[in-house]
Amino acid sequence: MAGILAPVDENGNLITNTSSGDSLKKGKDKNAVDSDMFLTLLVAEMQNQDPLEPTSNTEWVSQYATFTQVQQMSEMAQSIDVLRANSLIGKEVIMKTTSQSTGDVSYTQGTVEYVEMEEGKPLLIIDGQKFSISDLDTIVSPEYSKAYEMYDTLKGMINGLPSISFADESYKNVIQGALDYYNTMDEYQKHYMDVYGSEQMETLVEWKHALELLGVKFENNTATDDKKTSLDDILESFNTKMNAILDKLNLLTENKAPSTDGGDEGKEEETDKEQEGEGSKTENA
Repeated sequence: MAGILAPVDENGNLITNTSSGDSLKKGKDKNAVDSDMFLTLLVAEMQNQDPLEPTSNTEWVSQYATFTQVQQMSEMAQSIDVLRANSLIGKEVIMKTTSQSTGDVSYTQGTVEYVEMEEGKPLLIIDGQKFSISDLDTIVSPEYSKAYEMYDTLKGMINGLPSISFADESYKNVIQGALDYYNTMDEYQKHYMDVYGSEQMETLVEWKHALELLGVKFENNTATDDKKTSLDDILESFNTKMNAILDKLNLLTENKAPSTDGGDEGKEEETDKEQEGEGSKTENA
């Protein structure tokens, strides 16, 4: 390409003879180059080209055609992002963001409420927070979300158990409830639990086996539409057993404590009996 002799001011800015240059600089992203900006630069290049080595008209047309293709591809990509963002409304997603200051990576899971446009770019709104579509990490299906919810619940129940050395018959309903809750899962949810909650499932099996050695028998309840074990019932049963254990511990503590009121209470009972005896004598007389 022929050399260009373009005049610049003292700040190094390109000087053009068109009046549209200043207007293009206002209200637009300086890093973005649209067709108007390209034409402005093209006109400036034509006006300031070396007259001894002028650029051919074919090259001007080729440059503009190339730029037009690039611009159309950019607009198409932007339109695809908008369509993609709109298709995510109502879906559960996981967003991956990286802190610019610390570099820490964090994940946010939630449902896309709506899409907002800022400077021509779509932003996903999740729980009032704005995320770029480029931060999209995972699209979660309803089946996966439900499986994770049930996995997290059963995991919490099993992790709440004490050491298996404390296993006794009082934990029967707790283990039975956990087994019943597992049986409410469908095949996908059970597979999810077996894969991601394998450690908790091993603990549950160990507890079941330990109680069976103590003579505890468990029912093999399966999930049906008419009867399903309620999570509230399971948690209530668990809390009942824990409260019973606490009551036993409190009772043992009270029995070990020295009694200071036993003598007075005995004296009061003897006095009451003596008064009843005197009353009986009076009536007989």
